[in-house]
Amino acid sequence: MRLKHLLLYVFCCVSILGRAQTQTFFRDTLVHVNDINNQPLYNAWGGGLNSAVFAEMDLNNDGVMDLVAYSSTNNRVIPMINKGVYKKSSYVYAPEYVSKFPSDLDGWIKSFDYDNDGDMDLFTYYNASLRCYRNDINAGQGLKFTLVVPQLYTHFGTFPTNIYCSRVNMPALSDVDNDGDMDVLAFSISGGWVEHHKNYSMDSLGNPNGFLMYNIPQCWGYFALKGAYNTADLPPIPSCPLLPANPLASPIINLQKKHAGSVLCVFDSDGDGDKDLLNGDVLSPNVLYLENCGNPDSAYMCSQDSAFPSYDIPASMLDVAAPFYFDGNNDGNKDLVVSNFFDTGEDYKNVLFYKNTTNNQTNVFNFTTNEWLVNQMVEVGTGAHPAFFDVNADGKLDLLIANEYRSDAGILKSKITYYENISSGTNFQFRFVTDDFSALSLTGIIGSALTFGDVDGDSDQDMIVGDASGNIHLFSNIASSGSSKPNCFILSNSNYLGINVGSNATPQLVDVDRDGQIDLLIGERNGNINYYRNNGNFTYSFITANFGGVNVKKANSFAGFSVPYLFDNGNGYELLVGSLSGYLYHYNNIDGNLGGNFNLLDSMFQNIYEPQRCYPAASDVDGDGKYDLVVGNACGGVVLYSQNSVLSLDNNFNNHNFNFNVYPNPVSDELTIKLSDINFQEPLQLKITDIAGREVGNYVITTNITTVDVKNIQSGIYICNIIGKTIIASQKIIKL
Repeated sequence: MRLKHLLLYVFCCVSILGRAQTQTFFRDTLVHVNDINNQPLYNAWGGGLNSAVFAEMDLNNDGVMDLVAYSSTNNRVIPMINKGVYKKSSYVYAPEYVSKFPSDLDGWIKSFDYDNDGDMDLFTYYNASLRCYRNDINAGQGLKFTLVVPQLYTHFGTFPTNIYCSRVNMPALSDVDNDGDMDVLAFSISGGWVEHHKNYSMDSLGNPNGFLMYNIPQCWGYFALKGAYNTADLPPIPSCPLLPANPLASPIINLQKKHAGSVLCVFDSDGDGDKDLLNGDVLSPNVLYLENCGNPDSAYMCSQDSAFPSYDIPASMLDVAAPFYFDGNNDGNKDLVVSNFFDTGEDYKNVLFYKNTTNNQTNVFNFTTNEWLVNQMVEVGTGAHPAFFDVNADGKLDLLIANEYRSDAGILKSKITYYENISSGTNFQFRFVTDDFSALSLTGIIGSALTFGDVDGDSDQDMIVGDASGNIHLFSNIASSGSSKPNCFILSNSNYLGINVGSNATPQLVDVDRDGQIDLLIGERNGNINYYRNNGNFTYSFITANFGGVNVKKANSFAGFSVPYLFDNGNGYELLVGSLSGYLYHYNNIDGNLGGNFNLLDSMFQNIYEPQRCYPAASDVDGDGKYDLVVGNACGGVVLYSQNSVLSLDNNFNNHNFNFNVYPNPVSDELTIKLSDINFQEPLQLKITDIAGREVGNYVITTNITTVDVKNIQSGIYICNIIGKTIIASQKIIKL
């Protein structure tokens, strides 16, 4: 009887994969995820945020400022379209724009319209300086960036050199002197004072299109940071330096011990025409505010608030607090957003939102949340290892996500988050139940990764959890065998079987040799896979640490972080392996070849890229009879990839009852779009994308029947998307 139940479990695990050999995956947001109050998460599958910096930019050229989040620790770009809902943060994750951004982004990003053409240009760290990409967005090809200068140079007297900054020192871009061109404020190489690099493009050329930078030879604002805390020595200070003409050839006075880690933000806080300053710094977790009592041509800091905003809840991060100033809730007033700049700080309560309760001239900020944007995602902290398992025995596979850890006021704990599958009919969705399933946080386990299977022969499914130290732990299922009661797990055996794979154990229970017994595969930090064979009496024998010759550690990399997922897609076993690189490795030639080397089909499976340390899990999430992939990443989020050919643009701001017709379909030259039951109060956007999400056509709809020219679009399958502030709908079209 036990063997029958065991084989049934193995069949259930792999049968969801037993479909057609050929598959194509798309990012999908049609499957909804709700919070504990059954309210939808707007960006559930957005992939998480850990250490994000923010840049405003109109991504779709609709006149509404969108948002780009960027994390340097895993080179992750997260574009978000602003739906423009009044007095609401209505950002929707838009992965189709990721490929539009340069591949060499590093450290941080900033946006500023340096050429005054109405489009925000892109700046990023490069080689101890900053580089500029011009935004050349247009109606034909959409968002496009062109490299203008690889490094921004300045002049110390007659000596030209790069404007100094680092990967962990983010400068401020602003028209400091109000003359119409972009200046740069950056900490000096010593880290003690701020340098003003004035742009003379308007003065000398009469236009803002250049970068004719000269250092103003004194510390900007006549202040210096103290050496032990993010606070300032205010003027007059006797050591405020007059920089030498050649700073690389002459010694520079150090006002303090050199440090690395700061974020500058400048804006006119009090409406007096000059720029005030916010600084987040590695010296301490606070945000420092300095008021400028000078004028646009000569800053002079006269007062400070080292617990800004001290009149409300002060902004603070465990590591470096990064302040930003933009309108985050579409009310016309610019708000204060403070994020975690380094990955060593907060990983969940890591984006503070302060609503501007007055206006852009007086700027009074009121703390609203410390989980801005994050609380609308599936976000479990640092690292996300998903698994599917029917927790409540209702016949539907639920979603469980183990994390590496979550920071709770600096205390790191591993947890498992449980999302119950509450799908009904064609309404596919999950609902948050708990973020500490089986009380994992009380066990002291760190770096968790989980798998399920009957390892003790009692006909129910147990849970094995791997950890950062390379051990695995057995959580026995104590629910009544064969009952419909929810499964319940308790830690019954730490360091199960004495197995240790070195570090970062990622286990999978699966019948590797197809003998009816559940075997054990374990990935690890080095990038290889360990194979333990079930002896038939629920004991395991070590077979090899080089299973299939698999190793996902790239050349010159410090680690591989392999995550195995062995499955049968109807044509024998295949193996997906998550990796540090963020790509999935795909192998076959496994059956009958367990002692040999498997065949590497692809080291970038389906071009799925979820940096870093991607973790795959599979299930038929959307009920279409084809398996889907949920892929976790180091940021603590997950992304759903389905085989549904309609790329979803669904989100909480949709009118779900809205629909439209397109004809003819297939189409050759002209496509007609007919809208029903809509009274136009604003133009709608018609966006045509290919199945990978790349935009090939963008049009404006102002009437219920619109015909557009598509003859220049290449033959293929496309998605026709209707988008408005409260409307999103999609249909597939075929172009002949």
